[in-house]
Amino acid sequence: MGPTIRRLYASLLGVLVVVVTLAGLLIGPGAGVRLWSLLAIAVILVAVLTYALLVRLARRLRVLEDAAARLASGELSARAAVEYHDDLGGLARSLNEIADRAERDRNELERGRDESAAALDYLPQGVALIAPDLTIRHANARFWESVEVEAPDRGAHLSVARQPALQEAVEDARRAGRAVTREVSLYLSERLDVEATVAPVGDGATPEAWLLTIEDLGPERRAAEIRREFVANVSHELKTPLTSILGYTETLLQGGLHDEEHRGKFVETIRAQASRLEALVDDLLSLADLERPDAELELKDWDLGELLREMAEPFEDLAARRGLAFELDAAPGTRIRCDRKRLELAIRNLIDNAIKYTEKGWVRIHLVPGTSRARISVADSGRGIAPEHLARIFERFYRADQARSRAQGGTGLGLSIVKHAVQLHGGTVGVESEADRGSTFWLELPVSGPGS
Repeated sequence: MGPTIRRLYASLLGVLVVVVTLAGLLIGPGAGVRLWSLLAIAVILVAVLTYALLVRLARRLRVLEDAAARLASGELSARAAVEYHDDLGGLARSLNEIADRAERDRNELERGRDESAAALDYLPQGVALIAPDLTIRHANARFWESVEVEAPDRGAHLSVARQPALQEAVEDARRAGRAVTREVSLYLSERLDVEATVAPVGDGATPEAWLLTIEDLGPERRAAEIRREFVANVSHELKTPLTSILGYTETLLQGGLHDEEHRGKFVETIRAQASRLEALVDDLLSLADLERPDAELELKDWDLGELLREMAEPFEDLAARRGLAFELDAAPGTRIRCDRKRLELAIRNLIDNAIKYTEKGWVRIHLVPGTSRARISVADSGRGIAPEHLARIFERFYRADQARSRAQGGTGLGLSIVKHAVQLHGGTVGVESEADRGSTFWLELPVSGPGS
């Protein structure tokens, strides 16, 4: 029983004593013993009942007090027991409703915090929220990976990142009172060039915090280098046939038309170079189509064995003219969901390359069915590919043998087209080869289509 209840009980006893005293005065000394006995029993019963009621009241109040204390300490799952539908029961229900609302609000805040943290962790940039005193309120995993430091406890100073350039950028933004963007170099296990941006957070004149983002410039610079190489390669590939066409055209215009002995050869050369240009443009358009982010596949169910037989048929005569044995092992019955046009483009490139770069021996096409993925291999007994070229053989314009590839009329885009067509279907492509021992190019495709 708490001190308040004890004081209340003492007050009630005092009132009871006063009432009994007044009753005694009114009754007078002449009252009988029985009357006084009854009065004494009544007083005792009232005192006992009052004490019992106050003890129960004290217990219920302690339950409410305990629940309120637990809620105040942050234990929002605490609830007060509702035993009776009286005033204290109503107070307990109100307390429980407050706790329910507080718990819902906290859960929503935590969910929002977790979602925000997850979103930050998926960003390719490193992000850190910096307090005005340069302590780190929050930083995503990418930030700590970028500076190669294990994430410390919350509230660590920015200096734990061990990158003075980042701290200097934040301090410059604080002094300027505005956003600052600059390229800085982080010195880690190897030098890393990044773009650091520091922006104020808050609408007031004095920012509440500063948002620091760091973005690796390596991918952007590599992409720019790839674009430059691509433009240079395309320019080179276009310039060679164009130079021949222009040269022989000028020769014909300057009197070559009357040279009966050579003019036919000049025209044949012009036609061959024009065909080379046409093949290059076709391959460039095909590659651009395959590399489009919104490229869509016209997926239908096909029998892969029958498809391979139809695709291989035109190459049988070509292989025979070159004196090569042409073998096809592709039993019907393997159903696959694919874009026939794009898949044919990839497989025809592989078969054409196998025949084109095999001087003697054989070319074999083999289908290995599977329940989830089907494997197609195109093998030859040609000159093969040296190990140092295998890692780059599927790159655009990459040629293991520059002179021989150009002599054969290749554009250098065929294998890149194969890779992108297969990847668009959710498949994989690879090569196994040794110099002077032939090559085997293979591709695996999910039979149920992309995403399966």
